[in-house]
Amino acid sequence: MTQAADTIFFGGPILTIDPSQPQVQALAVRNGRILALGDLQAVEAEADAQTTRVNLAGQTLLPGFVEAHAHPFGYGRIWGEPLVNIRASHIPSYEAVLATIRRKISKSKPGEVLAFVGLDALRHEGMREPSLAELDALAPDNPIAVYTFNFHSLFLNTKMMGLLGLDENTADYPGGRHDRDAKGRLTGKVVEFAAFSNFERICQMFGSDRGQRELAGGLWKFAHSGITTAADLGLHDGAVAAYKFLYEKNQLPLRLRLYGRGSLETEALKQFDWGKDFVQMCGIKVWADGSPFVGTAWLSRPYLTTDITVKGMALPPGYCGHMNYSSDKLYELVEHLAGKGWQIATHVQGDQTMDTVLDVFEKVLKKHPQPNMPHRIEHCGTVRDEQLVRANDLGLVCSFFVPHVYHWGDPIQDALLGPERAGNYMPVGSATRLNMRLSYHSDAPMTEPDPLLSIQTAVTRRTASGTVIGEHQRVTIDQALRAMTIDAAYQIGMDKDVGSLEIGKCADFVVLSENPRDVAPETIAAIAVRGTWIDGRPVRQHT
Repeated sequence: MTQAADTIFFGGPILTIDPSQPQVQALAVRNGRILALGDLQAVEAEADAQTTRVNLAGQTLLPGFVEAHAHPFGYGRIWGEPLVNIRASHIPSYEAVLATIRRKISKSKPGEVLAFVGLDALRHEGMREPSLAELDALAPDNPIAVYTFNFHSLFLNTKMMGLLGLDENTADYPGGRHDRDAKGRLTGKVVEFAAFSNFERICQMFGSDRGQRELAGGLWKFAHSGITTAADLGLHDGAVAAYKFLYEKNQLPLRLRLYGRGSLETEALKQFDWGKDFVQMCGIKVWADGSPFVGTAWLSRPYLTTDITVKGMALPPGYCGHMNYSSDKLYELVEHLAGKGWQIATHVQGDQTMDTVLDVFEKVLKKHPQPNMPHRIEHCGTVRDEQLVRANDLGLVCSFFVPHVYHWGDPIQDALLGPERAGNYMPVGSATRLNMRLSYHSDAPMTEPDPLLSIQTAVTRRTASGTVIGEHQRVTIDQALRAMTIDAAYQIGMDKDVGSLEIGKCADFVVLSENPRDVAPETIAAIAVRGTWIDGRPVRQHT
C-alpha cells in the first residue's frame, strides 16, 4: 500500500449504483476520490494510523443525487422578501390570493414596487386571469406584478408597464410576447420569454446584490436535499457572476453545470476557466414551447373545456396551444448552436411540439453529429411512446419533470387532459423500457429540490391526494435511483466522475436515514437526508 485512505465509511448499506457490485460493506476515500470499496476487511487494508472512520450506524450511503434540470440562481431570486409567495400550497383560493395582495398594498408606500409569485390556475380555487383593469384598481399607486407558479405568464398593471417602458410600440421577444387587445393595446399579460425577461428586470429593482445573497441560501437547500451536483438551465442575468463570487469564497455546497439561453447571438455564451471541476458551462437551453398549465404547450389534441381551462387559463374551446418559434426559426436556432458545438437542451411539453423538434434534430444531426454529451429534451409531459422511440433512435435523451404528477396530477387528469393522456403524462416507464438514459428533475423553483419525491413519484405514480395516475408508467426503485444519479450525470457529461460509487470517481455522497430499496414505496419521500459529502468532506451533516 503506497497511499492510505483518508476516510473509511462502514456500518450501513452502501448502494453503489454500479451493476457489477450494487451494494458493498465499506468504502475508502483518498484525496477526494474513491480509493476502494467492497467488504470491510478488504477496505480496512487501505487504512493506516491517520485514517478516519465514519460509522454509518445503520444509515444508507449512496452517490449524491444529480439534479439535471433546475434553476438554482432563479430559485434564490424568486422566493424570499420582498417578493410575496402566493403559491396554492398555503393560499388555496384565488380570493385568498387577492386578499393577500390587498394586505400587501395597504402596507406599502405609494410608488413602491410590488411583486407576487405563485398564481396557479390548476390549484387556486376559483382562479381567473387578473385583468389590467383589476390590477389597476387594486394598486392605483403602485407598480404591481403577479407571476404564475410556473413562470410562463406574468400579469402587470399600468404603472408597472410604465416603469418597464412597455407600450404599444414594444416589440415581442423571440420566443415570447406581450398580449394585445383588438386595438393593439397591451393587456398587461406577458408570456414565455418576455415574461422571464421582464420579471428579471423587476427583480433587479430590489437590488443588484439580492440575487447573490439569496443564491447562497438557495444552494444550501439543494445540498440539504442530498443533491451534490445540479444543472442550471437557461441562466438568469447575473448568475455567472454570482456563482463565481461564491466559488472564489469557497461557499459552493455542490457542483454546478450551467446552460446558457438559446440565441443566435453566441458571444455571451462562452466557456470560462475559473470553475475547475466545480462550475462549468455545459450547454444551451432552447424553449420550443411553454407550459400546459397556461396553455402554451402545443398539443395534437385540444385541452379539455372546463372551468379551469376557460376561466382560470382563458383558453377558448378546442385550443391546442402553440410553439414559441416557427419550425424554420427553430431549425435555424438549433442548427446554429449545434454548429458551435454546444449540447442543446430543448424545452418540450406538448406532443405536437415534440414532432417538430424531432424533425429539427433529425436534420441537424445529419449536419452536426452529436457532441460529447447527448442533446436533451426537457420536461416531456405529453410526449407519446412512438416519439420516445424516435428520440431514442436519434440518440436524444429525455429529462422528465416527474413532480408534476405528484403536485398537479389530479387537475391534469380531471380538468386539463382527461384520464387517457394523464395516464401517459411524464411517461418515464415507457422511456425506461427503451433503455434510454433518462433523468428526473424538480425544475426548482417551480417545485422544491426534492430528489426523493421524484423517486417516490416515479415508482408509485401517486399524486399528493393518493390517486394513482398511469400505473403502467411506474418504474422500479433501482431504475428510479439510476435516473437521479448515474443517468442524470450522463446527461450533463459527468458520469465519469459522479453518479455512482466506483474507484477513481469523486467521493460525492448522500447519507439517508433508511435504505430506499427497503421501505414502502409510498414512504420514500419521508426518508430523512442525514448528510451530504463532496470530495469526501462533509458539506452538511445532521444526526
